[in-house]
Amino acid sequence: MDPLIYLYIALGVCAVGYGGLFTMRVVRNKKRKKAENLENEKKVKENLNEVDGVRYTMEENPVKSEEEIFESQTAKEQAEDAVNVTFTQKDYILPQNTPVEITKDGELKPGKYLVLSTDENQEKFYIRVGIYVREYHHNQEIILAEGDTVCAVSGSVILR
Repeated sequence: MDPLIYLYIALGVCAVGYGGLFTMRVVRNKKRKKAENLENEKKVKENLNEVDGVRYTMEENPVKSEEEIFESQTAKEQAEDAVNVTFTQKDYILPQNTPVEITKDGELKPGKYLVLSTDENQEKFYIRVGIYVREYHHNQEIILAEGDTVCAVSGSVILR
């Protein structure tokens, strides 16, 4: 027998072995990401309760005044918040100048959301709810009622 045949057999066995290892690594990473996503969803659901398509918060006083928000955050914390945004499965991107109606059966349901900036250099932005336009800051809360129309005026934002 030709010695090249043994070389080809050895290379084939190595290729199959490495293919199997690669497949196992991909499957392991998918399982790990799925577990992380489930853990993140669980954290979000712990603070929210959905009844008849409306999201309710478990907090006694869900609305904080603007003064309370800015007194509780230092300038350093606000700068850190502006950079650390990750998009999760439950987040909703509100595109600039695109009105979205809030409905129980719609994509965006009534409830309390955090407004997050999509641009790390944009600390404040304007959002229209109904006929009123208001200035919001990164990581500030907004409560949307059924029938409201919401629109990002100054730039796209994430609602979490």
